Amino acid sequence: MASAAPPSLSPALLPPGTEVGPWRLVAWAGQGVHGAVYRAVPAHSQHAPAVALKLALHPEDPRFAREAQLLSRLRHPSVPRLWDSGTWQSPDGTLYPWLAMDWVDGVSLYEWAEQPATSSRACFRVLAQLARALQALHALGAVHRDLKGENVRVRHSDGRAMLTDFGLGTFPGAERLTPPATCLGTPLYRSPEAGLFDIHSRRHRSLHYVPTPADDLYALGMVACRLLTGEYPEWVDPTQDENGTWKVRKVRKPASLRGVEPSVRACIVRLLAVRPEQRGTAAQFAEALERAAHPHFEPARPSVPGRPGRWPWLAPAVGLALGVWGGWLASEQTEGTHSRAQARTEAAPRDAGTAGLGEAACTAATVQAPEASLHEPLAENPLPEPQPKQLRPDGRGRCPHRRQVALNGACWIPFDPEACEAAVANGYLFKGKCYVPALSPDRPSTSHPTRPP
Repeated sequence: MASAAPPSLSPALLPPGTEVGPWRLVAWAGQGVHGAVYRAVPAHSQHAPAVALKLALHPEDPRFAREAQLLSRLRHPSVPRLWDSGTWQSPDGTLYPWLAMDWVDGVSLYEWAEQPATSSRACFRVLAQLARALQALHALGAVHRDLKGENVRVRHSDGRAMLTDFGLGTFPGAERLTPPATCLGTPLYRSPEAGLFDIHSRRHRSLHYVPTPADDLYALGMVACRLLTGEYPEWVDPTQDENGTWKVRKVRKPASLRGVEPSVRACIVRLLAVRPEQRGTAAQFAEALERAAHPHFEPARPSVPGRPGRWPWLAPAVGLALGVWGGWLASEQTEGTHSRAQARTEAAPRDAGTAGLGEAACTAATVQAPEASLHEPLAENPLPEPQPKQLRPDGRGRCPHRRQVALNGACWIPFDPEACEAAVANGYLFKGKCYVPALSPDRPSTSHPTRPP
């Protein structure tokens, strides 16, 4: 008599009580492109402090070994400590790597900033902490590669900024996992030199992009500008020189940046320099922010009036332009004479995820995919079509996990709209939300490359 097949468990939706190594899962906490995060406790000590257990969604994903190596070398109070790592074997024998790190009980950076009690000095303080974390990272020769507001959480207990999600991080001696002509990170925060690489790699598919600390510094400038003004900077349309080489000559800062304390504003402008060698260092930015955050610091009068004790960064952002490279790149690909107005794309000013788990990977091939659906009026966005072997709701219309929603006859995981930028291959924007399909455990990922970045 044939034995029954072992039960199937998806690493994305393990039930509470499941043991992963020496840890017992307590609750699902969130999901990114490459991993699901659970709150977990030691299996034999239920009252011990909880950890964040990050479990790979794809078997034997080498990103996790690289992330473990990086975190094991990095010690900083604004970086979650790595406690343990290993491999979980599902009932069918498939192996999935995992990491156990400090549990960060807090909220995403921009969500924290929306709280009425948040002062400009508090913003300077958390930005300084973030810069110090980058300083420690860069001292190792390492690069985060996906710094953004979604990957920064502010802890409830002490208000400390915590830099999370090192899944795309790289360091000297790390194995190269990124295929040629591939760009990594969230497009909105990508440096001009990284964005221009995407254009050049379309014609030279064997090129490799070498990330540097200057990429993180540019992203830090984007985060700081968004945090303090509610708006993002944007590239002025790139141009071609006489040799046909694309160049970005200027990054346009929002007018509201003039309302930021002058010494801090000068540092942000420096971080957003087009030329990477002009951005300075994370330590220089941290020193300026620490001075501005000091209780005895006397700020200069802002050139744009704001509320007493606050700069006008909480004003709603208007006309926010993504302006990075996606829209005009598609235009240049189809018709090189499109106007400058057609060359820009618009994006909402939100950048906050459910658990700070943004793990973005964008290949040059996905950059060329049509982006019109992301920028049409939300009422006109079509319902996302179910994918083969996607989880389906039961007879009562309920999905297997409470965080999933039933939509168009399938189960989806809702994310903030920016997640559609981070997971272009399998994210769908519908009525202001990004929906990623909840997949059954035996379905291969449509966005998982042959060799993971």
